[in-house]
Amino acid sequence: MATSSISAALFHPPRPVNSSTASAMAKPCCVPTVFSSVRGLKLKNFDPFLSATRVSAAPEALDSIEVLDGPETSAVEMAPKQKIRIKLRSYWVPLIEDSCKQILDAARTTNAKTMGPVPLPTKKRIYCVLKSPHVHKDARFHFEIRTHQRLIDILYPTAQTIDSLMQLNLPAGVDVEVKL
Repeated sequence: MATSSISAALFHPPRPVNSSTASAMAKPCCVPTVFSSVRGLKLKNFDPFLSATRVSAAPEALDSIEVLDGPETSAVEMAPKQKIRIKLRSYWVPLIEDSCKQILDAARTTNAKTMGPVPLPTKKRIYCVLKSPHVHKDARFHFEIRTHQRLIDILYPTAQTIDSLMQLNLPAGVDVEVKL
């Protein structure tokens, strides 16, 4: 918030009260103020009948107000211009975990920042097969295939990172999908 929006919210006009709403509302016109300290600023709620997002600063806090126009650039990193997104799929969990470890080791040796592996939801395909070819339709076999998925992001890749990823020998039971 900028200081102009705080000062504009600080001095809002009183609500008009007509005779129909005054008789229906037996509450007093002035609501006691509530002070609370949030991150060094003292906040003051003027009226609970206004929208819940309208919050203004107390007058003694206006002297020490910092202008908060946006997030600090040092605290929030900028989005990388190029990243490699690797999606792994496998039917067997130990196989996919070993492949993730190999990819992360190869990327970290080239000083690339890695995020993951992020486990994605497991897809479960169920097949229903009749036990008997002609009769006993209630007797069935259920078979399922579970596809486990992991997602790895490599931020700020270099040419060495791409070369080391290309030279990896991943097992045959792992499907690898790479997006730049």
